[in-house]
Amino acid sequence: MSERKSNSFKTLLWGLIILGFAIMEFPGIFFINRIEPMIFGMPFIYGFIIIMWALMCVLFYIGYKTNWGRGSDFKEADEVEK
Repeated sequence: MSERKSNSFKTLLWGLIILGFAIMEFPGIFFINRIEPMIFGMPFIYGFIIIMWALMCVLFYIGYKTNWGRGSDFKEADEVEK
């Protein structure tokens, strides 16, 4: 059960990262490139990109802390017994 839960979490993490990159790179954002509405006192497009950048940093940090992409038997170099 734990392996299945881990796989679904990794799938969710992958999906959110791909969705985040797709949203940041979507050219449709230029259709709403206006000064109003202001986000954090900046024009909309700058505020949107900063929010998306922060979200992506959080997602990658979660992936890093959960050993995302490595098998459960992976050990760091300093953890290997000599």
